Amino acid sequence: MSKFNTFTQLKELMFAMEQDLGISELSEPEKCVFSCIIQATEAGSSITTKAIEKHILTSNLSRPTLFRAIKQLLAKDIITQPSHGKYIAIT
Repeated sequence: MSKFNTFTQLKELMFAMEQDLGISELSEPEKCVFSCIIQATEAGSSITTKAIEKHILTSNLSRPTLFRAIKQLLAKDIITQPSHGKYIAIT
């Protein structure tokens, strides 16, 4: 099996998982930001904007894209902001 075939199978699996979880309609930046926030929430804490910016999944996003994704996730009631600059997932 080639590396590209494995890659394709992983992409198909991710697509199916996103549909099952109901997050397939999110943009790619929203999915990346949401993943960071889920990781922090599962660990029992909130995550700061700075920590989201530095996370491996979001470090390549521009600041406007990052903040737009956060704003959209808040508007969709997928995340909440318990205090200024901190976020948790609504599970």
